[in-house]
Amino acid sequence: MQSYAEVPVWWYGAVGVISFVFLIIAIHIFPTQFPIWGACIAFSLAMILSIPLSMLQAITNQRVELQVIPELIAGYMLPGRPIANAIFKVIASTGTNQAITFAGDLKLGHYMKIPPRTMFTIQIIAAAVSSIVQTSVQDWMLANIADICTSDQKDGFICPHTDLFATATIIWGGIGPARLFGPGKMQVSSAVLPAPTFCNQCHL
Repeated sequence: MQSYAEVPVWWYGAVGVISFVFLIIAIHIFPTQFPIWGACIAFSLAMILSIPLSMLQAITNQRVELQVIPELIAGYMLPGRPIANAIFKVIASTGTNQAITFAGDLKLGHYMKIPPRTMFTIQIIAAAVSSIVQTSVQDWMLANIADICTSDQKDGFICPHTDLFATATIIWGGIGPARLFGPGKMQVSSAVLPAPTFCNQCHL
């Protein structure tokens, strides 16, 4: 591997700057209610978490998911803005996961004796192509599949992950952690909760 040229640091920097510019343009053009300073904080959080979580996965082969932490932070920073909360979560948690996956791919490429610059180029091309293809396929599905993302969709396109993501966005972004855990938080009366039932012969 020492005979191959390493990837210059400025290549990574250029990709990071270009991606961040596209991010800023997207959140500025569309009505996301997400401020640019929030994107900077989410981006910084992803950079800070990438190294320790990558080390943890490399040592233990276990990935630590921190999706709730970005939601909690954004919920306090941007209360009442569910879309902004979702974007903050995607930048921070998905950005961290992508960095960990990218580091793992580079490690695999090193073991396979693939030149680093070739690995870098393949990763960039694959990311660009997959983002275009995935967005196009998703747009086509939403426009052409009847009753998509509903519980009674006849072909099983019920979108469980999307429902989970939307629910978390409403809880952390719409309601917010301050109303759930802060002073004067919402109270739940035990009178409205159903009594626990126990069944030894229940079937799933």
